[in-house]
Amino acid sequence: MDKSDNNMAVALFGGTFNPIHNGHLRIATELTEVLQVEHIRIIPCAFPPHRVEPQASAGQRLAMLQAATVNQPRLVADDIELHRSTPSFSIDTVALVREQMTPQQPLFFCIGMDALNSINTWQRWEELLHHCHIVVSSRPGVEAPKSGPVADWVEEYRCDDLRLVQKKPAGNIYFCDLTMLEISSTDIRNKIARGDSINFLTPDAVVEYIQQHHLYE
Repeated sequence: MDKSDNNMAVALFGGTFNPIHNGHLRIATELTEVLQVEHIRIIPCAFPPHRVEPQASAGQRLAMLQAATVNQPRLVADDIELHRSTPSFSIDTVALVREQMTPQQPLFFCIGMDALNSINTWQRWEELLHHCHIVVSSRPGVEAPKSGPVADWVEEYRCDDLRLVQKKPAGNIYFCDLTMLEISSTDIRNKIARGDSINFLTPDAVVEYIQQHHLYE
């Protein structure tokens, strides 16, 4: 991929997406608005290092994501992690994306508050800010750590002025409050296993894909 000639910021939103649902899509949409980016790249991981292997394959999860975003030009399904045969470490992804950008372009890596609390278990987690800003979205009932290595890290690099963050390519942690819909992939899988409807929890195209491929039954 050729490096961009402009200073347009890039935003990444990663996860297992097993399956993608309306809560994910709402968060991604609001992130494009809050961060003022043209689009956000939604990245399903192939082999999540901190979770059991998903019931749906990487290809199936990507297909559901593509179906969910086909009419959403600001939401882009990105298969960058699906080309790996090893666990999907975030540091490798942001480093690769940074290589594809100009040095001046801001790169936002978007995670939830729950992920922030355990980020010190991630591979080379302290190097993330060398390549990107970290944007942390709120989670119901989850607070930022108040002590320990992550709390110290946040205190050192947190910036609450988005305008200042947007002027740099990387290096800050920014917190934002987004609309959190009470939907989870786990609940969707459990409903399917019980034979319950998942209509209105995920786009119709995703419901149809799940039914056609008999996923999570």
